[in-house]
This record gives sequence, C-alpha cells and structure tokens, in this order.
Amino acid sequence: MRFFSFLFFFAITFSGIGQDIYSIILEDEELVVSYQVLEMKKKGVLIPEMRFSIENKTDHAINVYFELNFEFDMEIVEATAVEDICILPGKTKKGKYKGLFYQPEKLSMDQLKSEDFDIDLEELKITEVVDCK
Repeated sequence: MRFFSFLFFFAITFSGIGQDIYSIILEDEELVVSYQVLEMKKKGVLIPEMRFSIENKTDHAINVYFELNFEFDMEIVEATAVEDICILPGKTKKGKYKGLFYQPEKLSMDQLKSEDFDIDLEELKITEVVDCK
C-alpha cells in the first residue's frame, strides 16, 4: 500500500511540474516574458495553445505593451499583441485565466515545438503606474 501511495504522490508531483515550464522570450532588470505551448481540447479536437507569463521585477506597478511575431523557418507566420497588462511590483501574471494566451491559426503543434520556431518580441513599452485598477 505504501508503494502505491508513493507512486501516486510521485506522479502528481511530476505532472504538476511538467505543466508549468515556460521558455523565456525576454529577461531584463524590469521584466521577464516567457511562454509555454500546450495542447487543448476544443470541440473534441486537440489544438495548440500558447500561454504567456509576464513577471514584474521592479518595485513599482507597471503597464506593459508589446507585439509578438511568431516565426517559422525565419519567416513571420502570425503576429499578435499583448496590450495594457498592469502588473503589481514583484508579481507575475500568467496563463489562460489572466487572458495571456494565444491559439495559433497557422502553426501546428509540431511547428511550435520545432527548433525552427522562434518568437520575436517588438514594440515593448513599459510605463510606470501608481497602481493597477
């Protein structure tokens, strides 16, 4: 019985760890922007979904805006923007529940996991704000 309890705990622990791995797009003294690629079920079909994480490393609230170009074989295939995300000091916003996700229309799961896939972050604007409303 103890062995099965250990296996259950082990499986739960490592399944949770594997689901929260993000790849860094940008890291500097103010901000860390990263993403992860998941397969989500939508109307019975598995589709790729990208979830983003934005960490505020400053000691003040910031408002963030940036554009993302999704490139495959060094060509821009899709693009999107992350607009007006307010993040409190030392906090991170991430994942689907914060609205930081994107479902690619032209890129497959294999392409997103390929070494030929890249994300280019452009037009980064960080504005210090008094507080997030």
